[in-house]
Amino acid sequence: MSYVNFKEEKYTANNQLLKRKKNNDEINIYLIKHKDELIGYYPNERYSYKKINNELIGKKGTLDEIDFKIIQNEDIICSEFLECDFINLKFKNCRFIGCKFYNCNFASGGVIFENCILIKEDTEKTPSLNKKDNLSCIFYDCNMYIKFLNSDISFNIFERCNIKDTSFEQSNMKSVIIKNSELNMITIEDCDFSGVKILETYIKDLDFTDNYKTKFDEKTFFDKIKIRNKTKQEYEGIYMTYEILADKFKENTLNNNFGEYYYQGKCMQRKSLEILPKLESYLYWLTCGYGERVEYAVFSSLVIILIFAVIYLFTGIAIKEEPLRYTMTTMSQLSVMEVLRHLNEVVNLSVGMFCGVGFNNAQPTELSYMVSNIEMIIGFIMMGVLIGTLTRKLIR
Repeated sequence: MSYVNFKEEKYTANNQLLKRKKNNDEINIYLIKHKDELIGYYPNERYSYKKINNELIGKKGTLDEIDFKIIQNEDIICSEFLECDFINLKFKNCRFIGCKFYNCNFASGGVIFENCILIKEDTEKTPSLNKKDNLSCIFYDCNMYIKFLNSDISFNIFERCNIKDTSFEQSNMKSVIIKNSELNMITIEDCDFSGVKILETYIKDLDFTDNYKTKFDEKTFFDKIKIRNKTKQEYEGIYMTYEILADKFKENTLNNNFGEYYYQGKCMQRKSLEILPKLESYLYWLTCGYGERVEYAVFSSLVIILIFAVIYLFTGIAIKEEPLRYTMTTMSQLSVMEVLRHLNEVVNLSVGMFCGVGFNNAQPTELSYMVSNIEMIIGFIMMGVLIGTLTRKLIR
């Protein structure tokens, strides 16, 4: 049955990231060489086509949003910001084209991007029909306390970033890649997450506060969250994150993705449980993979059949009315061929008892009746589990 292949998704996303970086670099070089050919943009003289080092942009202090410094209606093109501090700052109706932010701090007072565009889709090269540059911005090793409001940050790259207390509201985030980062206290509202890839990223707190719906598609991918502290609180937090993601995939009718993140969540929840609930969870996992792994039900059934087959050898069976029961004495007197023949008989008997069908030369002895009754009950239950799990997957 179909489920998310994390290894394959990560490989594809990493290749996509490398190609995007290469594409950005090539277009950046072209735009810098052909500044005068850029149509429809009005480069900001202070920042465009420059490297800005160790500069404070904004206002110092602890300020309310209404007191933030405002930069509006500016086109900032092919700029590199190195170790800059963005403090108490609001960008409004600005366009950022091919900008790079390295080791920058956005976390001291907060930064707002309102009605901003951080992507250049159109191309300057000819012929341009049906061609897109998708020149995006990159944030590398940045501390971020940001609000993206009604902005277009599609195809942007966030790598090795600490993103905390950040909100994405009514923004286009198509094909954004976040890698080797940390997401803490993140709020998402009515965004487009189509094609978003989140790789090797620790997600501590994630919340969707949609009035309508944040859009996911088949290419939306969240990597597995690696454990750091191995505490009950951490397990519960990651379980809740997986559950939120599963519900969001389900809301977008992506049922296979829902099932996979539901499964990951249940596996994480199991680690936070006390002994008895944990044993129940293990049983649920082993028998059907929390209703998401049909093959688990098949493998579990085969293991149960083999276990009961071995038990029959020691409790006794009758083959053509001849009793057979293994003891330490009789086992030492048997040849390999005899053992294999006996195993064949008890496996046939076990399959017949488990499934309720089949033809058997062997019959349980009086001592084995209780064992066979238990196996029949377990077999009846496992058939129901298998059919239920299979039906659940097929209906999707």
